[in-house]
Amino acid sequence: MALSEIHRVLKPGGKFVFIEHVAAPRGTFMRACQRVVRPAWRLVADGGHPDRETYTSIVRANFRQVDGDCFYIYNTFVSPHVAGVARK
Repeated sequence: MALSEIHRVLKPGGKFVFIEHVAAPRGTFMRACQRVVRPAWRLVADGGHPDRETYTSIVRANFRQVDGDCFYIYNTFVSPHVAGVARK
């Protein structure tokens, strides 16, 4: 719903600049850890989901163009991260 609203309020040619933690790749130890901590994480992190595939959601949100780079902050359950720009 948030991405739909961002898309709605951006004027044509507008940019949505984002930095967000995303789910680790499926089948990895980090992804398993993210799933284990998810219930507690939602309580302490304002409803956040450490295993949400946010970048995929941004790509599917009908932006004209999405450019993002993935990076890791090691020793945390909220890695990898993605930073980028989505254009309307």
